[in-house]
Amino acid sequence: MKKFYRFSALILALVMLAAVLAGCGEKAPKEELKGVTEDTILVGNTAGTTGALATIGGPFNVGIEAAFAAYNAQGGFNGKSVKLQHYDDGGVAAQSVTLTEQLIHEDEVFAIVGNFASNCVAANLPVIKEANVPMVYAAAGNNELLNEAAEGADRGIFPVQPLNFTEGRMMILRAFAPADEGGLAGVKVGVLSNTVEASQTMLKGIQAEAAELPAAQKDNIVYQNATSSDFSAAISAMKNAGCNVVVVTVIGSDFTSALTAMANANYYVPVLTSYNNANAGVLNDAATTMLADQYVDVMTNIPIFAQAWLDITSTEYFYNNADSALLKTYETLGLAQAGVGMGGFKEEYWAVAESIFNYCTAQGMSNAFAMSYDSYALAGYIAGDLFCQGLKELQAQGKELTRANYVDVMESKEYQVAMADKISFAGGMRSGVQSFALTMFYDAFTVNGGAYHSAASVTVHGLTSIEDYRALIKG
Repeated sequence: MKKFYRFSALILALVMLAAVLAGCGEKAPKEELKGVTEDTILVGNTAGTTGALATIGGPFNVGIEAAFAAYNAQGGFNGKSVKLQHYDDGGVAAQSVTLTEQLIHEDEVFAIVGNFASNCVAANLPVIKEANVPMVYAAAGNNELLNEAAEGADRGIFPVQPLNFTEGRMMILRAFAPADEGGLAGVKVGVLSNTVEASQTMLKGIQAEAAELPAAQKDNIVYQNATSSDFSAAISAMKNAGCNVVVVTVIGSDFTSALTAMANANYYVPVLTSYNNANAGVLNDAATTMLADQYVDVMTNIPIFAQAWLDITSTEYFYNNADSALLKTYETLGLAQAGVGMGGFKEEYWAVAESIFNYCTAQGMSNAFAMSYDSYALAGYIAGDLFCQGLKELQAQGKELTRANYVDVMESKEYQVAMADKISFAGGMRSGVQSFALTMFYDAFTVNGGAYHSAASVTVHGLTSIEDYRALIKG
């Protein structure tokens, strides 16, 4: 009998072991689904909607909300509507981190959509990655976002807006590319930088791309890094070296200071700058505080070009939707003729502008017209729209709504960025868009005998990719 009991005990132990081993082969526990209810997908962001960044953060969130409204109106994700939970961080990094942690751990959002402002993005990224929360779009070009082979938690980070490093690559290629292909046909190119992080990151991108250029270009780049806001010495060095094109990586008021230094040195060669300076307002001479007396000299004698990652212009398309309240507003303002329509912009732009205008009108906002063309609202729309494109693909593939599945589908195909080029996150590529148009500044009008000037810009070459220019230059 003792042998029988021992045998029975052995059999029982083996059965239990088999059950344990069988359990090891079962599927892992299902991902805990956060931010999703029967009728809602909750996402969040923090952005400065008060304080110094209010004129950027406010419109940016309006654009996101407009994209969500358009998606929800089409039925959402199997009937679930996307909802944005936003907190105002005032543009303060520490506050942004606290509020991002609240979004993730208390509100339990499904994803972050529209991480906002360079300082806040840098502070928030570790928090977002640690929680394995997907992040779609950063309103910043931080180098921390760059990853060409993302793994683990890094896979959930999806930058769209151009990263400074990536744009640096494009800037040096465009400086040397032929003029008839949207380049500046540089023979010897000067590169002006300063110690600001964005400028230094663009410079690193320029240097990385320059290392791969043919000797005819690589050996004809003159680097000048200014350690103060006085660019006169750097400008003189590039002029004396015979640079016929200058790439300016400094941004904001430093950009206008560099242009002023060029005018003071009678150095009149084409300038190429970042999309960060593409807003013509950076050159406007309000109350003669920007370029002041040098404004006319600069605008008359220096061809100023900026890159742009959105291309909304068209010389052929006329928008003439008789039911459009937005178009009627243009007609009321005398900017469009009834029955003829409004020219100058692509059909795709009008679809976005209409969505923003309709959303703002439905919310009773008095600035609906201004929001329809606000560049920051357009950027916000891109952020919201791309997040929703991922949801559409997830639904099309018939996959369950989980964060892991969402990340997978974002890597599964190319996505069309509204008003821009396509973007791919396949293989862990996280470098932002890699195609840029070329815009040129001009003096739009003067008043009071020239005491006040207003700059504007026009697209002179459509979207071109980094690979296109590499092929042109390297033959």
